[in-house]
Amino acid sequence: MRTTPDSRSTTMAFDPFGEPVAQGVAEACPTASGDRTARRVGGAVFWTLALVILAGRIYAYDMPAVQSVATYAAQAVALR
Repeated sequence: MRTTPDSRSTTMAFDPFGEPVAQGVAEACPTASGDRTARRVGGAVFWTLALVILAGRIYAYDMPAVQSVATYAAQAVALR
């Protein structure tokens, strides 16, 4: 929160967009450090689950084209 000295020796508070807000409103709003931590933890859990699900789908992927390519690769390795 930025404050600017005024000629009447009062301070003015500003919102994140630079608009002035009343001092009572600025004092009533707590800092959001707990919310920021929860958001980061939630994002980490979300992306971890997304990657685990994606890895599971890739591992369990059962398509004939993939199997035939794997068979040809195994045969090519066996011929060497």
